[in-house]
Amino acid sequence: MLLKKLTIVAAIAIISGCANNSALEANISQLNQKVDSLTDKVNSLSSQTKAVSAEVNELGMAQEKTNQAVKDTNERIDNVVASYKK
Repeated sequence: MLLKKLTIVAAIAIISGCANNSALEANISQLNQKVDSLTDKVNSLSSQTKAVSAEVNELGMAQEKTNQAVKDTNERIDNVVASYKK
């Protein structure tokens, strides 16, 4: 009787284990697809971030050049005004 119960329990465990394996494999496959999708998005965002960073650096350099041009122009104007005052 005990052997019969153990056999039935073992058979149920094997059957339920096989059924869970296919469901588990399906879940793992879905998770792998989601991870791949997120990886692609991260790579895309990373490249966008690099592009924006490069643009910010270019704008910073342009601003410095503009500031220097404004200073030079102001100095020239000051020199012109000073020459009229003399």
